[in-house]
This record gives sequence, structure tokens and C-alpha cells, in this order.
Amino acid sequence: MLLKGSLYKTNNYKPNKPNSTMKRLLFTLFFTLMFVSVKAQPSDQEIAANKSKMERIKADPRFLCDFGYSDTVEVALHKAVVNLASQIHTEVNIETVTVIEIKNSNGEINEKQTHTTGATTTTNVVLKKCERFIVAKPDRKNNKYTAFAFIEKKVADEINAEIEEAEEAAKKAREQKFVNDVNAYYRQGTKAVEDYRIGDALKYWYWAYLMSSDKDITIGGTQAAPLIEGKIDKLLGSIQVNAVSCEKIQINEYQEKYNVILDIKYKDSLSKYHKVTNLDYIYNDGYGWLNVPIRANDGVGTLELHSDLDEVDFQCVYRYGENETPEDIRGILKAKEAKGFASAMKKVSITKKAKHTKDVVVSTGEMDIPVAPSKKVSASVAEEDRDYMEMQRRMERIEKAIREKNYISVQQFFTTDGYDCFEKLVKTGKGSIVGIPQYTFIPYEDITICRCITMQFRFRNNKEFIEKVSFRFNADNLVESLAFQLSEVAEGDIMNNGTWERASRLALLTFLEDYQTAYALKREHYLDTIFSDKALIIIGYKVESRVLSDGVRLRESVRYDTLQKPQYIERLKRQFNTKEYINLNFTETDFRRATDGEEVYGIRVRQEYFSSDYGDVGWLFLYVDLRHELPIIHVRAWQNDKTPLNELIDRSDFY
Repeated sequence: MLLKGSLYKTNNYKPNKPNSTMKRLLFTLFFTLMFVSVKAQPSDQEIAANKSKMERIKADPRFLCDFGYSDTVEVALHKAVVNLASQIHTEVNIETVTVIEIKNSNGEINEKQTHTTGATTTTNVVLKKCERFIVAKPDRKNNKYTAFAFIEKKVADEINAEIEEAEEAAKKAREQKFVNDVNAYYRQGTKAVEDYRIGDALKYWYWAYLMSSDKDITIGGTQAAPLIEGKIDKLLGSIQVNAVSCEKIQINEYQEKYNVILDIKYKDSLSKYHKVTNLDYIYNDGYGWLNVPIRANDGVGTLELHSDLDEVDFQCVYRYGENETPEDIRGILKAKEAKGFASAMKKVSITKKAKHTKDVVVSTGEMDIPVAPSKKVSASVAEEDRDYMEMQRRMERIEKAIREKNYISVQQFFTTDGYDCFEKLVKTGKGSIVGIPQYTFIPYEDITICRCITMQFRFRNNKEFIEKVSFRFNADNLVESLAFQLSEVAEGDIMNNGTWERASRLALLTFLEDYQTAYALKREHYLDTIFSDKALIIIGYKVESRVLSDGVRLRESVRYDTLQKPQYIERLKRQFNTKEYINLNFTETDFRRATDGEEVYGIRVRQEYFSSDYGDVGWLFLYVDLRHELPIIHVRAWQNDKTPLNELIDRSDFY
């Protein structure tokens, strides 16, 4: 709400002239006026005395004054002070809060009233030595109370000086935060490259580049903008995209499409190739460019073409959608003519070899869909006598059922809970199989983990994800559960820990896979089961800046709440009911045993949370006991991504 002073000219008052930066300052005039009694109906004698006092003050050049009008005494007094406050600093958005405490003769507070006007705040300025009183009651000519407020001009000068000082400090703080953010995003991008999270690296570096493009900011003594621009360009140039197979699908007698499987790799400085852990991309499908990116996972991507193309235009994404972009970056994106990177564009050749992948035709009841045959892979660990050939046969039947969308035909291969998970999985985002599954069987206690089927999930807003799915067989060769696999980096952090026995590593791996999958499949019952009834649950969420009512604005911030288990589960249910999809990715993992030899762990992961209407990135800490049939989570805490590492919750905070 923009308030402008009305008495500068009449009183010939000239406060300290605000500079242009100050005029843009959003600040608060916060004042609390306490007095022994405010009468709803001041007497005629009191009003006469107040009028006389008012006339003397108006004639005295040492004072500033203004009026307020309302149907009630309290609001009229409040408005008088608001109008007076607007003279002290003009042409700024202000928020004023008046707390009126009405006391009785014994000094006890009978009533407290709060009146608020205006918008966001960055600085608190105390409006001191301000007085106000009622000078007129409603009558036939005027149906409102008239209030009068005044303050000494020298006090107004002091307030202006405070504003100047506060604004200068706020400006320096904003500039330093800007520099800190650029350096933080640069470091996060560098760490992401080390983990082959190429999508994350492009995202963070591009944000840092945008922020520094017209600023004098350095990183390690080098100008930030050209340094980061070169890093982005080199990284994009190091991404290689190859088509490994192309399946022709006859939709009907008049229509056909081509499903292409991509191998997406990153070449490091030693010329070694690595599967990219994530990368968003778009492409031209023969009709035009996709509007919403596809997210590749562990080096696997897909194209769906409407004609038999020999070459496809492919573009790596470095400008991300609103759900994955902080508020301040969104503003910069809108304000700046951002540079495009030619190295993001790729030509993907679909070779004759890829096009001649042998197909097997299976009947769907409606049409024939070509399906490439599965490859049989022996168990990775063979110390136990398990019927891997039967598991292989069942996986091939399950694979065929998914492709045909004839799920009920393989229900006999699942436990009740397993089939419930399977049904949710294949119906989530219209799940479909990508490429040719290569099965590996891993014995773990009384189950066998089968890896893996790569699947693609598509949602109404065209958002697409690629995930690798594990199937867990029990001793009766029935699938009792399914889970999305962790990224290769996160999985490697667990499985390559040579100080833990193999069973411990598999226990931790399966727990984290089950945890992230429970959110994707919206399994609130499972989550309800694994959280301790007395669990400490700290949630955090991003509050975005927005305009509320009457010009009032809400600042972007991160809020934290501590919830009881029933509150948290009820909150999850609401999210599961309102969000089309939820996708969790774990990176930068840290796993510590609580005590030597015990299966109790402190788990800290960097969690990327994306849903159909919200996204955030932060640090998730779980304190979990894996010694029981089901895991028991005692602590679940989320902290903002920008929280310094030495302030993150970890295992040492609990005993």
C-alpha cells in the first residue's frame, strides 16, 4: 500500500532527503502505544480540551501532525498515526502495526487490539514519542470519529536517520548474500559434476551465471561470469548422446511410431565416459519440439518419434521450470536476455544398426506391439541354491504383461502386497518398459532382489521420468515388493563401503529404495508402519513470495515445523490425494552407524523433491533402526539446501 504525506507543504517540513535506493526500501514502522485507558465515548469536555491542544500544536512549527477518521475510536487513532507515519518517509511501501492495550485502573489489560496496514518488511523502525487523541465525535455532518496525532520534527529526523542507516546495512547484506549465493551455486554445480549429476550441474552453474552476468563478482580471483560460462559450454560439449535401439510400433493400419532408446554419457577431463545420473532434455519428434523436458536417469533416455527419421534434433536443458527454480532466479530469468548455448544442441543419428533391432511381436488383444527379447543373466551371487531360472521365467512373463497392459495375467506371481505395489507402479504415469531388460539376481537373507526393468512414467502435464525398478522375490518365488533403484552414485556409496558386511549394505540399500518408492507410489500405510509412534519429525517447506490482498506481499522463506506422527501421516495423505506425482532423488549420501556392529544408522542425503505443483531441494536426515522385520524411523528431519554443512543435523546429535 503506497502512502504519501499530505503535510509537507502545509507545514514546510523537509526531512532528510531519501536517495533512490531508500525510496525502493520496504520497511516497517512498528509501534506499540500503551496507555491506561481509551474510552469508547470521550466526554464533550475532553474533546473541547483536545481541540484546543490540537490548534496550538498545528500552529507550532516544531511539530508534524495528521488526522484519522473511522467509525470507531481505536481505528481512528490508528489511522491518524498511519497518516502521520507516511510523512516521515514518503514514496515507499510500508506496513504499520498498532497494538492498542486497554488497561483498567489497576493496570490489568482488559483488551488488546491490533490493526495492520500495508506490505512486506525488511527493517523495523520505531515510531517513538508520538501522541494521539480524539478531537471530534460523530454528528449530523460527520458520522465518523476524528483523531489527531503529532510528533516533534526533530524526532522525525532521527527516524529518517535510522531508516538511512538500516537501508545501508540491508543493502550491504543483500549484496553479500548475492555474492554468497553465486559462490554456493558454483560449488554445488562442481560437486554435481563429480557425481555425474549433469542436469544438476547445468542447473546450478546456469543460475550462478545469470546472477553474475552483470555483476563484479569473482570466484577464486577470477571473474565469475566468464568462468562459469566457459564451464557450462565445456560441460554441454562433453555430453554424448547415441541411439542404441529403435523399435517400430504399429498403432493401427494408418499410424505408426518409433521408440528410440538413448545412451547418454559424459566424458570427463581424462576422456573417460560415465553414465549421466540425471539430465533433462527436449527434442524434435518430427512434428515439433517438446514443451516439457524428459529426465534421463543413469544414462538412459528415450525418444518417441512419429516418422522414420535418420537424425533427431536434441537439446540439453539448462533453464529449468518454476518448480525447480528459486524465486530470486525466476525474477532474473524474466528480467534478463539470457545467453543461449549452442553446445546444448545435439544431432542424434539413428543408425541402421539401431533400426534393425530384432523385434518379437506379442498380441495385446487390440494390436500387435513389437517387443525385444530379454537377456538371461545368471545370479551375481550363487552361494545359495535358488531357482533363478524360474524367477527369470516369471520376470519375462511380467515384462510381457507390462508391455501388453494385461497385468492381471501375472497376479499369481505376486503376494497380495506385492501385486498392490505392482498395480500402483504400472498405473502411475502409465508406466512402460524402456529397452531390453537385463536381469541380475542378488540373494539377500530370505529374499532375492531382481534387477532391473527400466521404465518410463508420463503424466498429464507431459512430465516424464525414467526409473530403474527392482523386484524382490520371497522364498516361494513370489514378488513381495518392488522399488525404484537409487542412483548409481548413491548405490555405490553404500555397496562400495568395504567396512560393512554385505548384509548390512543390502539392508540399508533396500530401506532407502523402499522409502523413496513409498512416496512415488503414495503408500501412506507403509510409511505409517515404519515411523515410530514417538518419532521426532521436523518438516521444512518453501513459502514463495506472492501478493496477498490490498497490496500486502509475502516474502519467500523456508518454514520449519515439528510434527507428531499422526499429524505427519495426515499431511502425507493430503499430499498424496492432491498431487499427480511425487518424485524423490537422493544424492550426496552420508551413512553412519550409530554404534559399532548394530544395524542402527544415521542417514543423511541430499533430497531432490519434485511433484506436480511443488519442488524443493534440501538435506534429509533419518535415524533408523534396521534390526527388526520392518525398519523403525526414530528421527526424520529436513533442512534447507543452503544450510551450512556444519549446521546440518547428523548422527552425533542423537544418542
